[in-house]
Amino acid sequence: MSTGGGSSFARLLMAARRSGTLVPLVPRHAPDSIAAAYAIQDEVIEALGGRGGWKVGAPNAEAEPVCAPLPKAGIHASGAELPVADFGFTGIEVEIGFRLRRDLLPRTAPYTRDEVLDAVGGLCATIEVVDSRLEDWRSRSRFEQCADLGNHGALIVGPTAGVPAGFDPLQQMAVLHVNERNEAAKRGGNTAGDARRLLHWLANHAAARGLPLRAGDVVTTGSCTGLYDARKGERLKGLLPGVGEVELLLS
Repeated sequence: MSTGGGSSFARLLMAARRSGTLVPLVPRHAPDSIAAAYAIQDEVIEALGGRGGWKVGAPNAEAEPVCAPLPKAGIHASGAELPVADFGFTGIEVEIGFRLRRDLLPRTAPYTRDEVLDAVGGLCATIEVVDSRLEDWRSRSRFEQCADLGNHGALIVGPTAGVPAGFDPLQQMAVLHVNERNEAAKRGGNTAGDARRLLHWLANHAAARGLPLRAGDVVTTGSCTGLYDARKGERLKGLLPGVGEVELLLS
């Protein structure tokens, strides 16, 4: 397995987090495969004190998903106030979150879709703050962005509610309000299609990786509203009608 610089790139990412500077393009240290990117994620998440959830997404309904464990310290309850100075960039995405009610531990046979969905205790609205430790991050390779926890800055999680009867991610409305202004409203706006497919894939990926989904974990599943470039002083509210709401103030 190629490591593409592995620990060296992890050290660069952690140094960037500590200093607030950005990692320049250093090809000799950059991961050159998805396996190398995931190995770097493992190093970073351990250095950050462990995980409290996951993010998972895909560019379209047929593509293999990609994922990242999320630092426990960066997961906040709805109503959180976060300083923009803590981020290099504050992109805002409203997403569907799944809360697990039981562990999905490693085993010989893959988990079926029904088994994974049965392990879901409820749904929640989430706001992911998109951020990056990479200089000119939009131009960087997908492996570099994946290694950087998938451009993750923070996750704000709304209250967990039961799964509504007939819940269909492809029909779910998602709304973003900025200072009470309606900024975005989309039905089935996730490019990955059905978020349940992502959760099923992640359960088996995480188990095989030795980082299984655990009871209490929240899994956020990609933007349903697009990416909004937020600014200091804005109050952001994500709404998933029938599921719940989530709020964030950027100070």
